Amino acid sequence: MSEQHKDNDLDVHNVNSYFNFLHEKAKEINSISPTFCAAKWMQSTILLYNGETHSCHHPSRHKITLDDIKDNPKGIHNTTIKMYAREELLNGIQTKECDYCWRIENLNKTYISDRIYKSTYSWSLPYLKEIVESGKGKDIDPTYVEVAFDSTCNFKCVYCSPSSSSKWQEEVEQHGPIPQTNYNLYDITWLKDTGQLPIPNREHNPYIEAFWKWWPELYPKLHTFRITGGEPLLSKHTWKVIDYIKENKSENLVFAINTNLNTPDKLVDKLIDEINQISSNVKMVDIYTSLENTGEQAEYSRYGMNYEEFLGNVYKVLDNTPENTHLHFMTTINLTSAPKLLDFLKLIRDLRWKYKFSKHEFRVRTHLSYLRWPECFQLTLLSQEDKDKYSKEWLEFMEENRLTEKKDPKETFYIEEVDQMKRLVDYMNSKREDHRVYDDFRSYVKTLDQRRKTDFIDTFPEISYLMDDEYYG
Repeated sequence: MSEQHKDNDLDVHNVNSYFNFLHEKAKEINSISPTFCAAKWMQSTILLYNGETHSCHHPSRHKITLDDIKDNPKGIHNTTIKMYAREELLNGIQTKECDYCWRIENLNKTYISDRIYKSTYSWSLPYLKEIVESGKGKDIDPTYVEVAFDSTCNFKCVYCSPSSSSKWQEEVEQHGPIPQTNYNLYDITWLKDTGQLPIPNREHNPYIEAFWKWWPELYPKLHTFRITGGEPLLSKHTWKVIDYIKENKSENLVFAINTNLNTPDKLVDKLIDEINQISSNVKMVDIYTSLENTGEQAEYSRYGMNYEEFLGNVYKVLDNTPENTHLHFMTTINLTSAPKLLDFLKLIRDLRWKYKFSKHEFRVRTHLSYLRWPECFQLTLLSQEDKDKYSKEWLEFMEENRLTEKKDPKETFYIEEVDQMKRLVDYMNSKREDHRVYDDFRSYVKTLDQRRKTDFIDTFPEISYLMDDEYYG
């Protein structure tokens, strides 16, 4: 059962139950303001390695200034920029950084955007009164916190960048920048000038210092604490947090950790051992890993992956941890996902059939999110023929395998996941890109193929037309 269903005791088989709940709660949320979103107060992602943050994973990150944390370590969450955005949301303004949800809501007024989903989760809904009373929330403590202690990583995903992966940083430092039309994520000088380049581990880091000052006060109030990266299994701070949990029981805490599950075996084994040690000290352990296609196409997109080893570790984790350990597949669905996305969905279905508590309470979770950056990897670059083909393929599969009132044991996908797929398909078909984006894509891929000795055309024959210099949709 998905967490939101379980928390609200809703019937996952009733197509109306959850959406009736969401629409009813949307009235309450919109009565605060038609643009209100609890995530801006109660959810925080903080990149401690370079001092950036955002609330909700959709908006772009912004810099935490030293003034933000000068007198209060909570400033690593409650930044001046966030407080300004909160004021706009309270005043009914579609604040610019939250355009992911405005695109969904403006596409179709009946759609439930992530603004409503996130405001109705158990880490947000009970705190609406507290949020409103806090105003812009200068001293509010979030209930869902995600931190990245450092950017050390052994992957170079095609949609990632040097600001999030040490391997990416090494590649660009060695070979130089990858020019793009309207952003410079692959230019070390630009990243350094804008403060996005990670602070070297050997140097003093005021953001990590502020976090550990805040931690003892924050920890008891948390609903969810999540570690991301980089690759968290390669960070000493990850194991320090786990040691703290061993000594400080928190029965209502969901402890979560992101991992590519392709680190050395000893680290995956250590994670499994540590989970078994802390599982009785917390409510739940959530392991987040990333995938949105399969086989050699996944290895191309998530460069550094050994797909068979990855799958082996997925089974190893699920086979050797207690039932309160869940495995989530994060997706960044992009044009390289398209040819094998159906195979990915079948993998999720098969894993759910194998690992479940009851008929429809699964240990394996997913959330279907579309990629926004870099722009040249968006699904919108696909031909209309492929958009039509994949739309039909994905929607039919989700519909055939969704949970219904029949409650067949083979039913797999939750109502909100079917809805996420519909939104993804609508977004894919919502616009056509201009020549510049296609040129950026070809330039980017040619550069990666040259540097990494990969071959996009050979790996993705289904969409090889994208590399044709005359092709513009």
